[in-house]
Amino acid sequence: MTDAREISEYPGRADLIGSMQPILKAARRPLTSEWERYGLDLNGLRLLERLVSKLVRDAHFEHLRRDEIRQAICQAVLRYRASNPKERKAGREVAAEVLDSIAREPLRGTVYLGVEHLKLPHGTVVGDVRFVDPSVDRDLVDAFARCGAAPQLLCEIEVIAGTAELLRERARDKAETALGLLRQQNLFGFNAKIYLDQVVYGLDGTWVLRDGSTITQAGWWREKPRPSPMGLDHANGSGWRARLAELSDLYLAVAPDLRQRVDTCIGWLDVAARSDRWRIIIPAVFSGMEALLVPETTGLKAEVVTVRSVAVHAALGHGFFDPGEIMTAYQLRSDLVHGTPTPEILEGDAVDFADDRRLWAFRVLSDYLELVQAIGATTIRDIVSYLDKGKCNDVCAWLEDHGGSEMVDEYRKVVPARGDDLG
Repeated sequence: MTDAREISEYPGRADLIGSMQPILKAARRPLTSEWERYGLDLNGLRLLERLVSKLVRDAHFEHLRRDEIRQAICQAVLRYRASNPKERKAGREVAAEVLDSIAREPLRGTVYLGVEHLKLPHGTVVGDVRFVDPSVDRDLVDAFARCGAAPQLLCEIEVIAGTAELLRERARDKAETALGLLRQQNLFGFNAKIYLDQVVYGLDGTWVLRDGSTITQAGWWREKPRPSPMGLDHANGSGWRARLAELSDLYLAVAPDLRQRVDTCIGWLDVAARSDRWRIIIPAVFSGMEALLVPETTGLKAEVVTVRSVAVHAALGHGFFDPGEIMTAYQLRSDLVHGTPTPEILEGDAVDFADDRRLWAFRVLSDYLELVQAIGATTIRDIVSYLDKGKCNDVCAWLEDHGGSEMVDEYRKVVPARGDDLG
């Protein structure tokens, strides 16, 4: 970690110090016993969370996880509260010392990402990306050769971030955006028709990081090895093949009208499974869930998907996922689908969250197929009517007991308490 004196000046420092001073002021207030271990009352903790949310998005602090930042500030608050009031330093001085002690100069570097199935003139600029021919730089050729054959084209992106992983993530995001812009112009900017097979170009998974003139790292994307064929011929030790056969039998038993919706769901879940970009995974997963759980005439889908998906598990006596996380993910899906910027989303958190949603969606699909067979459903009206008149009511009762009354109210706007299916 960089010495505090070397990082005592950074953009936004005065604002961050100002945001921490009210927290220290809150630490001086008398507390009841249940708040004493935090050193802050509820209002103080809210101020703390606001500051933490600012810091995790600041390049000078993003080398730390959210919980590490919170712990550092909480410890400082407790020390400040325990100190002799007559000997305490001024709040501004304490805030500066704490923040400067955990701040660090962000990494700055040039990331090169390999591109396949595309040729462009050396030096072509698209958005934040410069496309370069690696053959003009022997060091780049050698670095990529260590990952395999050197690509014929590279994306060159200047990036600032708190960690090397974030450098690569941000570079990739910029590169994917530039390739998407290029693909749009490619598809629709010519008078002649362009076929989809002509725009399959993209990142090949290799990257090189350069700091100034020195190449510091090289490898495959996310430091994974080359893709290798999957061998499932010996996968029966854990009963996997038996479960696959059961899943297949349940799928084949679905009535034709409902099968179309199941096929649509599987198609969307496959889009999510074949991507490692959360901006694709989240909308795809929920498009699949809507195919299973929401007739086309139904509005306010977020609460409907949440309650019904939980009810699918409950109807089989299975444990269910946190409804709050389902709603959070659906709201993120809505932002992405409707073009709302999501600057508050942290890349690492979003990737992990998307992985969790893929698992959730598969569990919903699996239980859905089992439930369809158990109740003899042949249409989506059959399945949602069964859920709304039964287990959805139990889910709503649970939500009302656990702070989810607002979610229940929105669900009830679509499905009244009498349980009639308005789909």
